[in-house]
Amino acid sequence: MISTIHHACFTVSDMERSIAFYRDVLGMTVLWDSVQAGVAYKGPVCDQITGCPGTEQHIVYLGIGGGILELVEYTPRGKSLENHKASDIGAAHVCFKTDDINALYEKLQANNVTVHCSPQKGISLLVMYFRDPDGIILEAVEGKTKV
Repeated sequence: MISTIHHACFTVSDMERSIAFYRDVLGMTVLWDSVQAGVAYKGPVCDQITGCPGTEQHIVYLGIGGGILELVEYTPRGKSLENHKASDIGAAHVCFKTDDINALYEKLQANNVTVHCSPQKGISLLVMYFRDPDGIILEAVEGKTKV
């Protein structure tokens, strides 16, 4: 049966732009890049695994604090998320812990990142939602979590 979560993944439209955001703005480290490694993700096996026939994938693994985020850029590209909300069925997000949510908020603002609002006091945490360059919903929390 399932024993743990290995990674979370987002499909992105521009890998270099996304790497720059997650690495330079959020402080993640590139762990592995399929293009740099010379690994081609295309063909019948990849078509079957992804359910996206005729595509090729550029895959990058990013790490932070022991967690792994996978970014995938498909060619040809699928449809874009447009004006989606956290309440939409199927919407997902990754939540990052931070020791200084206000400094993160200021850095996001300085980099013209879409932030839903300034950090808000939740039940036991400071919380904010923001968007990556493709509009993917991300969350940051500061404080002691119950789980």
